[in-house]
Amino acid sequence: MEISPLQKKAFIDWFLDHYDLPKREIVWLFDYLLKRDELLNNLHFVFEAHLCPRSMIISVQEGEERPFRFYKEHVVTNEVEKAFHDIRMNHGEPLYVEMNFEGVRNSKEYISVLEDNPFLPDDYYLEDSDYKEIDLLLNYVANEQYILELKSKIDQALDEGDLKSFNFYSSLLNNQQAEDQNRR
Repeated sequence: MEISPLQKKAFIDWFLDHYDLPKREIVWLFDYLLKRDELLNNLHFVFEAHLCPRSMIISVQEGEERPFRFYKEHVVTNEVEKAFHDIRMNHGEPLYVEMNFEGVRNSKEYISVLEDNPFLPDDYYLEDSDYKEIDLLLNYVANEQYILELKSKIDQALDEGDLKSFNFYSSLLNNQQAEDQNRR
């Protein structure tokens, strides 16, 4: 879903009305963005903006030591003026913005402009325990598929009157089911 410049302006206005920014230069930067639809078209609100090639993170959370960070490739600065200069000089490039404030994950205002981060790896939020659960699930599915395949071959052997194949596949099925019982 494409987020219009009007929607982005409405969110930025809401944000500026509800939060005091620790640096006045950030307000100036937002004012600059608000007046330029071309920049707003290339502005994308995301989570985990630090993974994007060109991004800024603005935080108004209590105790935040770095309320502003600008990332370009692998360079990070907390100087708003450098970010402003880069944005002004490279207005056609995408800029990914992450806003950190109390309740951001439940904010309907932020969600209304939030886009998927195209630079976020598929497994970014997975932990070791998740991988173990995935392995268990895949093993279970593979085992169930193997059992269905054996049952199908048993049925085929019965249909064809092939006693040798029936005994062979029945033996494999019994062994598999016995292994499953031992694992539980």
